[in-house]
Amino acid sequence: MAILAVLAFHAGWTAFSGGFIGVDVFFVISGFVIALSMFRDLEADKFSLTGFYARRARRILPALTVVLLGTLFVSLLTVPPVYFQSFAQSVIAAALFYSNLHFWQESSYFNTDSPFRPLLHTWSLGVEEQFYLIAPVFLMVTARWLGARWRLVVTVCLLGSFGLNLLEVHRGHVEAAFYLPFTRAWEFLLGVLVALLPRQALPKLVREAVALSGFALILLPVGIYTPMTVFPGMAALWPCLGTALVIWAGAPAKTDTPTLVSRFLALPPVVWTGRLSYSLYLVHWPVLVLAPYFLMRKLDLAETLIAIAACFVLSWLLYRIVETPARRVRWRTPAVLSLAAVCAAGTATAGWLGQHSNTRYFSHKPAYDRAPDLNRAEQIWHAGTCLLINGESVSDWSPEACRIGSGSKPGILLFGDSFAAHYTPGLEAASATADTSVYVYAMQGCPPTLAPDSLGTPSCHAFREQAGPLARRLGVYRIVIAASWLEYGAGAAREVESTLTTLKAMGFEVTLIGQLPNYHVPPYLIVARTAPEGVRDAALPLSADTRAMNQQLAAIAEREGVAFIDPTAYTCEGKRCLVRLDDQDLVLDYGHLSPAGSVRAVAAFFPFKAE
Repeated sequence: MAILAVLAFHAGWTAFSGGFIGVDVFFVISGFVIALSMFRDLEADKFSLTGFYARRARRILPALTVVLLGTLFVSLLTVPPVYFQSFAQSVIAAALFYSNLHFWQESSYFNTDSPFRPLLHTWSLGVEEQFYLIAPVFLMVTARWLGARWRLVVTVCLLGSFGLNLLEVHRGHVEAAFYLPFTRAWEFLLGVLVALLPRQALPKLVREAVALSGFALILLPVGIYTPMTVFPGMAALWPCLGTALVIWAGAPAKTDTPTLVSRFLALPPVVWTGRLSYSLYLVHWPVLVLAPYFLMRKLDLAETLIAIAACFVLSWLLYRIVETPARRVRWRTPAVLSLAAVCAAGTATAGWLGQHSNTRYFSHKPAYDRAPDLNRAEQIWHAGTCLLINGESVSDWSPEACRIGSGSKPGILLFGDSFAAHYTPGLEAASATADTSVYVYAMQGCPPTLAPDSLGTPSCHAFREQAGPLARRLGVYRIVIAASWLEYGAGAAREVESTLTTLKAMGFEVTLIGQLPNYHVPPYLIVARTAPEGVRDAALPLSADTRAMNQQLAAIAEREGVAFIDPTAYTCEGKRCLVRLDDQDLVLDYGHLSPAGSVRAVAAFFPFKAE
């Protein structure tokens, strides 16, 4: 069930917007299964540290190596260096089990800035193997010096890790809490603790209630959570606790009968999917990333179903041809560990060599040399001062640094995320003639909505709460709201309505800027693959998602009596949108405007004048 939740989430099905909690379910189950085996061996005085690592290597490495090398091979001559270099580094990181640290430094798990991260899902393997590198040694020491007090030791470590997770989230270090093993260890330890709990016969109704409650705690977050949910934090507790309850109620004393949940999980299709779960987890994300990348657009429903079917076929082949035979091989421990080291080092070397081969291949394709410099773009947007990022505090925002223009009339507050900040070059170009100054107040990945129950990190909540009071202190007469609305889903769009109501009640004029054209792959890559070399002007189709979002926002603005600007009315003609003009790219990545695109957009529709 956990793998199906992850698969549905990665397929982009909104009904499963919290399917990412499937990984947390995996962690608890993993801790339980490994602990049962370890404690049996420790109590029988048969536990071997090298034997444990050899069993992990047989379980994990063969299928992982095939998937890493297969993805590397498919991508080598099809993905340009701007994405392949980072991908190759992720191959090395995954092969050496530190991909969680690699992706922590690179970007958010829920970030859509990069269209090509086919190994993002391997972060969980990094966390798992780092935990199991330390846990056996720790448990051996515990068994030697503390005897039977395992439960107490595990409970103390669990609470410490969970507390660290909450602390990091509270401090705004959500990415660290998500990726680091110290803030995830409590999930494995919860499974370990369940393995240590005594098995006692309980009334059937009690066990049924416990199992059904646990199952509900797993299923509800799958439908309720979204990528905007602050996670892990407290939100991770409920699916993990639910998993622990299902395991505990489903592992009864000898006299008990299986619960309804246990019988459901024992159905042949569920068991079959469970057997494939590791191979399916490895295969699904590369397929769901590569397919739209090769098509240069988001998959439709039929294509998504075909891709998912392909995931099942490939995972079955991987399970039968690689995973199962590798488990059955009865090599001596030194041989297994030696071969594991060769596999890991060989795969990492292949990733390193791939970087150089890919660069040489694309050096003869100048159309791919137009990769935008996103770091430079963030500098132009005054990231860290006017565009707050990485959990930065509202106190880092500076009204002097973020004021554009010196007009004598009362100013405008531009309130939003990075899709507000990207208007900065255009506003600076227009400042010489504009008689109104503009303050840019933006936070990356933070929806500009004021609803009390809006999702977001603690720093995002603080940022939003200050928008109205800040506008009053600055003496602005209008607030312009802009964001990448599609990233936040229909829920955030609905919260816009209460935001408009609140700001109007505070006495401000309000203008809502809608969704800019959104692309699954950066337009310059689409043009490089589909248009003749040297083309100076190019346009791409406007997505149905963008049109639908702007219709929804326009209806909300009309109900609230505020001005609405549909940017596609100015950047598109009909159903095609200009992405290159006079050999200048107008879009940086999946939707952010380039400096040239920003200048053009501000000149076309930014609301400087009073209504």
